[in-house]
Amino acid sequence: MARPVQSAVRAKDILYVIIGSLFVAFSLAAFTVPNKIASGGLTGIATILYYSLGLPIGAVVFGGNLILISLQAWLIGHRSAWKTLLSIIVTSAGVELMMNVYGMSALTTDPILACLYGGLVSGVGVGLTFRVGGTTGGVDIISQILHNRYHIPVGDVMLFSNVIVTSLAGYAFGPELALYGLITVFFSSKVIDAVLEGMSVFRSVFIISKFPDEISWAIIEDLHRGVTCLNGVGVYSAKPTSVLLTAVRRKEMPILRQIIYEYDPDAFVIVGDARQILGHGFIKLGDEIRREKD
Repeated sequence: MARPVQSAVRAKDILYVIIGSLFVAFSLAAFTVPNKIASGGLTGIATILYYSLGLPIGAVVFGGNLILISLQAWLIGHRSAWKTLLSIIVTSAGVELMMNVYGMSALTTDPILACLYGGLVSGVGVGLTFRVGGTTGGVDIISQILHNRYHIPVGDVMLFSNVIVTSLAGYAFGPELALYGLITVFFSSKVIDAVLEGMSVFRSVFIISKFPDEISWAIIEDLHRGVTCLNGVGVYSAKPTSVLLTAVRRKEMPILRQIIYEYDPDAFVIVGDARQILGHGFIKLGDEIRREKD
């Protein structure tokens, strides 16, 4: 019998995959396919075949992915493969319903708007699916394998793979539409990384001050954030110094700056972007591990 926590996680994963897949389907039906923009991957190939042979977009996406999903089950495992299968079904059915049943037409005929919004919407959709350990099929399978095993950014892998498909689109639709396809692929890859890894909403902060105790306790009491005190030595002065390390959310930075200034206007502060912070007060490490394994 599944535990309540596991059931909740599974339900959330299903919801993410369905919503993400509908985003991808909407991107195809409303932006890229009507404007002959092949945005890479199997969807790009499906777009080419749709206009050259009249094959349904959904059928090509579904059939091609059934072959690739067996590869995913072998290399990543069946627990991730079911999410990909769900994504394939929702995307294939969604695009067919939107285009052929509901007769959705292009929201814009401007190729610039089509490629930008197509990349944005599809990037959000693919990113949501990746966040819960699934893929939308096609080159996404290769991207996830490399991301899980070698920590290569998903967007970079997809960008390289999709350039090949977009080149084929250049032969089918002409160089201008192929260039629009490249813009879609590039923009989508950046949105995917932003959704998958976050928009740098966290900040890691180093503070060098003559009043480390006062600043540390103010951070703990006012921001409810932990602080680590490191022992350092000034190279020029050869004197020991305290280096404080803390992590906060971006919206907490104004309060942190005020705290530091209140106790030491001459403090030396280094602020860096933190893509992800795992631990108490942020994202639980166990939740992140379970999400990647499911």
